[in-house]
Amino acid sequence: MKLEKRVNDWIEAYERNGYLNGSILVSANREVLVNKSFGMANLEHSVPNKPDTKFRIGSLTKAFTAIAIFQLHEKKKLRITDCIGKYLMNYPNGEKITIYHCLTSTSGIPNYTSFPDFWSTTMRLPSTLENLIDLLKKQPLDFEPGSRFEYSSSGYTLLTAIIEIVSGMPYSDYIREKICIPLGMYNTGCDNGVKVVPNLASGYSFWEQPIHTAYADLSFPLGAYGLYSTTEDLFIWDKALSSSQLLSREHMDKLFTPNLDSYACGWVVANIVNRKCVHHFGDISGFFSDFLRFIDDQVSIIFLSNINVTPVTYLTRQIAKVMFEEPVSLPEPILPIKIKEPKLFSGLYEKENHFNLDISFNQGRLYVTVPKMYGVLYKFKLVPILHNSVKTVLLTEMIHEQITFHHPAGEIQTIEYIDFHGKKHILSRLKQV
Repeated sequence: MKLEKRVNDWIEAYERNGYLNGSILVSANREVLVNKSFGMANLEHSVPNKPDTKFRIGSLTKAFTAIAIFQLHEKKKLRITDCIGKYLMNYPNGEKITIYHCLTSTSGIPNYTSFPDFWSTTMRLPSTLENLIDLLKKQPLDFEPGSRFEYSSSGYTLLTAIIEIVSGMPYSDYIREKICIPLGMYNTGCDNGVKVVPNLASGYSFWEQPIHTAYADLSFPLGAYGLYSTTEDLFIWDKALSSSQLLSREHMDKLFTPNLDSYACGWVVANIVNRKCVHHFGDISGFFSDFLRFIDDQVSIIFLSNINVTPVTYLTRQIAKVMFEEPVSLPEPILPIKIKEPKLFSGLYEKENHFNLDISFNQGRLYVTVPKMYGVLYKFKLVPILHNSVKTVLLTEMIHEQITFHHPAGEIQTIEYIDFHGKKHILSRLKQV
């Protein structure tokens, strides 16, 4: 109960400021400790998130694809050491690239989601698995297969095709019939963007308020990042991965063994909070997810969000600190105050040419525009909580960040920006807006 209270106290501190969106499940000793949801699954219709709300899980999908490949290996329908050319006819360098290279992102095939026109054009257009593979065939290798690690969804696209060829089933059917149904994961499946998925949350981004994300066609992500699930289903998945329900112990151990760097087969194996952790995150079209599995400690943390600005990967690590009794700082309650002439704080602020903060004033409110993941800009409302003759302190809405304006001589000299990681940045004013 003491552990449960610590986690719930942490959740309460973040929830009261509106910093949590989505669903969180925390387990210890294979028992659910916390299972809570926050915010809205659909803002247009005021539908709240619930523990059975479905979220697109992005690259958490890769772990399912890896299990499928190993199942087929175990049934002797393929070998993970096979070259992909055995299954994908006329694939360039197909005699050098193995299935295992694709599983461990060591194939040398460039990651198609990193292509220059992907985010602006390709992701919005309907396609097929065959068309995407034809596109990959035209790309030169980034490096000799097996020589180094470079994260790539492209290899998992090829694995999706190999699963379909070897099993004689569409990828979505294989995952449902060979993994999900046997485990009782009835709220997990492949989202093609056409079929209506009951209880599926909508994904959002943020600019002053939640907004729709850019359209992404879901006809081709499939085994790379095309699944949806719930925290409760992923808890079933978590327990299955610690058993022999899906694979023999020998093959499960192989799947979780890193090849190069810390990447295994659809999982990263690394130290988090000074403990061995098997983990992965995913993001797609407004959804941001993270899954931490501290196998030796029998602790798992699953966080699925449908607002992409929620710093899910940071928050899961904070929860891990709470679970293992490491010190954490909790956000103070937002208690707004009024300040005179807030427009005087607006301006462009710079940190040694690294990045700028644009603080603007609109309709009586201050906002900050700041780059986040992948350099994407987001705009947050600023709430003043302290003001005196030497400094003014404001907090951001939506995420736990703080800006302090220092004005000991009556004029703003510098600002101190503390991001959600707790990192301090000192910025100088370039100009007043």
